[in-house]
Amino acid sequence: MKTRISILKVLTALLAVAALSFACCNCEIWFGDDTSDDPVFHGTTFTLQLRMPTDESVKEENDGFSHSTTDGELICEWEIPTYGNTVYESVKKFFEDRTDKIYFRAEQHTFYMFSKCVLENGEEYNLETAYVAADGIYSKCANRQSVLGADGIAGTDDDLKVLVIVYKGWLY
Repeated sequence: MKTRISILKVLTALLAVAALSFACCNCEIWFGDDTSDDPVFHGTTFTLQLRMPTDESVKEENDGFSHSTTDGELICEWEIPTYGNTVYESVKKFFEDRTDKIYFRAEQHTFYMFSKCVLENGEEYNLETAYVAADGIYSKCANRQSVLGADGIAGTDDDLKVLVIVYKGWLY
């Protein structure tokens, strides 16, 4: 009986260590996403805009909260080369060696959301409550938003053209 309890304690401890190791692993997205294994340049670009919120708001179907319209004052704009399959890959690659930066954070270990933007002049924008729209349609997360459109082929009409990040765009 005593041996059984000791074995049970050891197994419980091993499971706890394994769970802790899994929770602290370097892979931020646990169950995969839409990013490619080897992001390559597709020869196309899309426009990334950072905009101020407007006084006008809209509420998408099935949304719990209203958001600012996407036509507020332009803060900054970049022409982003398309790498891989997603906005995340393209934006991350574009800002790798620049003085201005856009940062992401993993949310619930399933997707990347825009976290912060730092412009060349040092101005910082917290993007945690930003509204993001891809060609005018709500975009939940950067590692699932395709740059290649529904057909998955670069250089076609359904490729991403404009991604708008509205600073403080969600109106709670």
